[in-house]
Amino acid sequence: MRDMTARWGPTLGLVGAAAIGLASLVTAVFYTGTQGEAFSPLNHWISELGEVGVSRLAAVFNIGLIVGGLAYALFMIAFASTRRGFLPWLAAAIGAVAGIAGTLVGVFPMDAPTIGIHRLVALTFFNLGWISVGLASLDIWRRPESRFSRWLPWLGVLTVIIFLAFLAVYLPVLTYTGTDAGRQTFSLATTLEWLVLAGILAWTLFAALTWWRSGRRTNA
Repeated sequence: MRDMTARWGPTLGLVGAAAIGLASLVTAVFYTGTQGEAFSPLNHWISELGEVGVSRLAAVFNIGLIVGGLAYALFMIAFASTRRGFLPWLAAAIGAVAGIAGTLVGVFPMDAPTIGIHRLVALTFFNLGWISVGLASLDIWRRPESRFSRWLPWLGVLTVIIFLAFLAVYLPVLTYTGTDAGRQTFSLATTLEWLVLAGILAWTLFAALTWWRSGRRTNA
């Protein structure tokens, strides 16, 4: 069982990061908004890529989230199963919920009929995703091993810092009740949201990659 986990764990991480990352990139390239504008992470929310009826390749993005979210949940469980103690399993439990929430973001896109559920699962993914990365990074820092690079926890710390900055900016936006002035050229909130996602995907990608390389060296 442990050998099977070691074999499939890194693959799940690579698949999860690639599915969300590539789906986002491809969908963004072909995106045309309601005003004919191109997509930019500087002033578009991530969820806008999956908005059916607006985003041309919304289905591609949403399928990427479904696959990537499930893969991330399984990756975090595989990560915990190869380590000892309570902390990695706490990271895995939180990460599994975050991954499932990410999958549900793809199932319930940012459209009028499902906007309420979408907001709930999207906030769940972001709020729990950075926590799972932070806890896993803390465990790797406390008990380093050859499968995971020594700099990986610092990438986790950076992701946590970016999310806290995003939260500080986003909460006023979330509770704002004034008149919408339209889309701005630059939005710090959307930019930080994209950086949080990039941090989670980068951490998962490099964790899976160093784990996979370690397995190859062991089997050589």
